[in-house]
Amino acid sequence: MAKIISWHHTKIRWLVLVLIGVYPFVVFLIGEFPALLGEQIKQHFKVSQAEVNYLLSIRSFPNMIMSLLGGLIIDSFGVGRSYVFFSAIIILGQFLCFISAISQNFLIMMIGRLIFGLFDDSGFVAESFYINKWFKGKENSLAFGIDTALCRIGSITGAIIYPYIYMSQDNDLTSCLLTCLYITIFSFTIIFILTRIDKCSDLRDNTTDLKLDSVDLRQIKHFSLEFYVALVSCSTTYAIFFIFGYNCVEMFKLLYKMNQSTANILYSIPHYISAVLTPLVGHYVDKKGRNIEILLFGSFCQVLAAFIFYLMPECDSYCLVFPVFGSILIGIFFGTYYAVMWPHIPLIVPSNMVGTGFGLTYACINIEITIFSIVVSNLLSIENFDNYSKMNELLLALSFLGFVPLLYLYKYYRKQYYKGNYIQTEKAEQLIELIVRNKSN
Repeated sequence: MAKIISWHHTKIRWLVLVLIGVYPFVVFLIGEFPALLGEQIKQHFKVSQAEVNYLLSIRSFPNMIMSLLGGLIIDSFGVGRSYVFFSAIIILGQFLCFISAISQNFLIMMIGRLIFGLFDDSGFVAESFYINKWFKGKENSLAFGIDTALCRIGSITGAIIYPYIYMSQDNDLTSCLLTCLYITIFSFTIIFILTRIDKCSDLRDNTTDLKLDSVDLRQIKHFSLEFYVALVSCSTTYAIFFIFGYNCVEMFKLLYKMNQSTANILYSIPHYISAVLTPLVGHYVDKKGRNIEILLFGSFCQVLAAFIFYLMPECDSYCLVFPVFGSILIGIFFGTYYAVMWPHIPLIVPSNMVGTGFGLTYACINIEITIFSIVVSNLLSIENFDNYSKMNELLLALSFLGFVPLLYLYKYYRKQYYKGNYIQTEKAEQLIELIVRNKSN
């Protein structure tokens, strides 16, 4: 009798990767509509840029805790059922945002964004599990790179379709949010199909719907200093990227005299670049390693971009060159940094604590986004050059905070290398295999 080949070792795994990628594509497409429709939201609800920033902070606020508690839900009900549940909650949140536009009640949109953010990061934890489950060894970083590229494509798609829908529907914000609602329903359908395929694969392989290791904060005392140093860098740089993205369109229009279309294109440049770079960098890391050097390079690009925007004066006429250069640097940062950081985390935590490591990382990211987006909201209660300069000064200081820990990691790895204890790529691959086997037991 012929041996049954697991779908994990056939081309079906690439179809699964496409299905996995729908969730991050949709979450970034829908989640960033306040950044791309900021002016329209301000006009529709008669609010300021500060309130638009609150839509970011209130989405991140619940994930300070829920990204940890989501792991408990996954552990109790299994990854498949939990993933479907998380995507259903996102539909509810977006439905309330749609209702808010109809009723012109900004408070309902705030509640909708709060519900939207309850489990969206928990969905990313489930998604990371599926990537680790279907792609092992040398394909792991490549799969994460492709997945990150789909996140960026979601942001690009939003920058293209939102202005088109808004203008084609007689400047109607409701039509944009109704489209977002339809897209979340589509995502729910795809996730249901994904979980069915995974269940069929488990039946063929004689396994069951696996659970992640339980998130247990008592375990964090076992994490190494290396993890915490990387955590500071990761959460800080991530917060900078999203806070700047939420405010850059309005900043480009006000300070550099750009129209809506040009500002949206400039907003999209980092996403175009990172969508191309992340799979390439992920593939390079799989083959060559050099994780810390790539992280250093990416973070330095973010520092340089923040420095450019901090030094940029207010323009009396249309101004493009320096903002374009800064946006390119941001794209290089994101396309290199996160193609390396996410696959790196399982390598620097104990193999039975990967879920806790990811959960703590997401929690810290959302803590920083929440805190600093509130600070920026207060700064931009009045939109002018001085207040945007203060925002850019804050982001520049934070970019140094994200860069400096990587210098320590670089020195640490160099020291370990010369001691003969440096973990080579082959050993890292064996560790990933060990993580997967532990989850299977």
